[in-house]
Amino acid sequence: MNDDADRAARRLGAAANLAHGFVYFAPEAVQAFAALGLGDDQQYFAGRAAPMGAVPASVVEAIFFNFAPHRVRAAIPSAWTVAEPATVQQARFDAIAAVFERSGGVGLDAAELTELATLSERLVDGAGTAGRPLAAANREVAPPEDAAVQAWQWATICREWRGDAHVAVLVATPVTPLEALVLHAATGKVPVAALRDTRGWTDDQWSATVEELRTRGLTTADGAFTEEGRVFRSAIERGTDTACRAMVDALGPTDTDRLIELFDRMGQHLRAAGLYDAYL
Repeated sequence: MNDDADRAARRLGAAANLAHGFVYFAPEAVQAFAALGLGDDQQYFAGRAAPMGAVPASVVEAIFFNFAPHRVRAAIPSAWTVAEPATVQQARFDAIAAVFERSGGVGLDAAELTELATLSERLVDGAGTAGRPLAAANREVAPPEDAAVQAWQWATICREWRGDAHVAVLVATPVTPLEALVLHAATGKVPVAALRDTRGWTDDQWSATVEELRTRGLTTADGAFTEEGRVFRSAIERGTDTACRAMVDALGPTDTDRLIELFDRMGQHLRAAGLYDAYL
């Protein structure tokens, strides 16, 4: 039963992430944030951190975990002098509404959107947000009136809930922010350059971390997994699944499967509408 719950937790995380993740490169979001006067880096960090209020850079570094400090400090707290967090949050919602207008909705009818919201609320409030700071902050945001945008916000809360849990597992392992990225790159799912450059780490920092992991037997000199490294990384993922088991327990297997289906249909509709073409 626990293995089933862990697998369901991983499926839920993937479905929520697909329903949520287009916001980071949607042109509507770029335009909405630019209209506030936010620069490129400010848009990402302020957009994602806005539910927490005008927090300092150190808080964003801690919670987002895998960004180089200088990258965060170039954007925060200066972003809050350009636009207040509540204004940034509203711009984010307005951008999501514009995206959904372009995509012809989210692939769910009114009754299904209501069902998604009901199940999500039961899940999040049943599982609680202790130790889940970004999920808790998003839960406190006033729900948008638009039912489709509200569904996106529920996907965001569930996605950040798992992200908070993942960071906790990384810290407990322990793995440093850059070590976590190098190990992620070793899976081959995301190019090294994309992970290194978007998080602000230098070539020298990356190379030094690869060498450190090599001396521990986790990677080869070129950053690929050793068998020990593959097992090590898999254990982190399994630990994250286990940390997210409370989400499944809050709904039970049948209702969890239904919520996964709704998030997945939403995400697949958005993918079919081309919202991930620039990323995939």
